[in-house]
Amino acid sequence: MKKLLLAFFACVASASIFAQNKKSAEIIKKEALKQETVLDSIDYLKHNLDFADTAADTRSLLYYTGTLQEQLGLYTDAGNSYAKAAGIAAHDASNMPKVTSEQLVLNAVRANLCAGNWETADSYLNSAVRNSKNETVSATVKLYSVWSELCKASSVPGADISDSLELLKAYSSMHSMKSVKAQVLFTLWHLTSARIYADELNREFPLSPESSVANGKSQIMRVPFWYFVPKENAASSSQNRYTENSKVPAKDSSVQPEISLSQKHPGKKQQLGLFKKKENADDCIRKAKEKGFDAYCYTETRSSGTTYFIVAVDENSSMTMGQKLKNAGIDCYTIE
Repeated sequence: MKKLLLAFFACVASASIFAQNKKSAEIIKKEALKQETVLDSIDYLKHNLDFADTAADTRSLLYYTGTLQEQLGLYTDAGNSYAKAAGIAAHDASNMPKVTSEQLVLNAVRANLCAGNWETADSYLNSAVRNSKNETVSATVKLYSVWSELCKASSVPGADISDSLELLKAYSSMHSMKSVKAQVLFTLWHLTSARIYADELNREFPLSPESSVANGKSQIMRVPFWYFVPKENAASSSQNRYTENSKVPAKDSSVQPEISLSQKHPGKKQQLGLFKKKENADDCIRKAKEKGFDAYCYTETRSSGTTYFIVAVDENSSMTMGQKLKNAGIDCYTIE
């Protein structure tokens, strides 16, 4: 009996100590921000979720964790954090950012599309959010549904994106899609390279990030979705991306010599292409060298076991290589 009483009091004491360790989302967030790096902050937030005082605190912490993960390009992790937050039936925690459950679902969709996870994105889009009465949410669902189709098309060689283009063109003139018009116009410009959409962005959304990218003043983040989505008439476009499906053109019926692999150089660089076939990478390098760029190729094996051939050009001291490549008609994006 004495042992049972001791065990009981020990459990009560343990529960009391755990309860005393409970903290609000605001306090945990402030402590997370004191960590040395953003990754350390994310780890701190994840490890302290169990100490959140209420369900509302847990929800807000998951949302905040997702925003940090998305900023770092940890898109799958961000999608998971947003989805978990959306699954908690609670209000916003005190002194934390306000976000609706519908917006959390849309955040989860966007993050998964950035990671190329169109199946997961579709599963979220087919939830209750599709029947939202909020016009902005409804417009975003329609846009993200097209993005999901484009994301799916990026994994299908020679995929036809004409239906998606026609839908986007229709959306660009709909009043109900006004809240996402900048994104719609940007997507049309990105897919077609038609200046008409960039001009419309400049007129209606001159200070938007979409307009800045279309004008070459900034670059798209290294997001798989935007980098691999197929373009209209990509084979003949002057802004054609070099992809794994590129064909090596025959010159004078002679076989081009293979270009030797290099080690990945340290520091920032501009990635020109990512290929499954070495000959396609070689062709990308030749085209870059013809325009005066010192391109090279190295390999990288992903978690799936697939080895890719990556073509890159090192940044210069003034960090202007990306703009020089684009001025020469070569698409690229910055990597470490």
